[in-house]
Amino acid sequence: MEATVLVVLLGGLAALAVLTFIVVAVVQVVREPQLPFPLRALWIIVLLAAPVIGSLVWFAFGASINRRIAQDI
Repeated sequence: MEATVLVVLLGGLAALAVLTFIVVAVVQVVREPQLPFPLRALWIIVLLAAPVIGSLVWFAFGASINRRIAQDI
């Protein structure tokens, strides 16, 4: 029984961490000042459609790519 409680607690903590990760990505997209509206809308759609993968892509590449695109516009 104790192992089950531990698994449930760890699972809950992992789910909370993933949810926090996704929320932080959405907030960063919304607050990115140089991001044009069409790209902002596209990122929000990606984050809502595929939240974990979209968040990983945002944190890995999104901010730097968007800054380069914004400078070209």
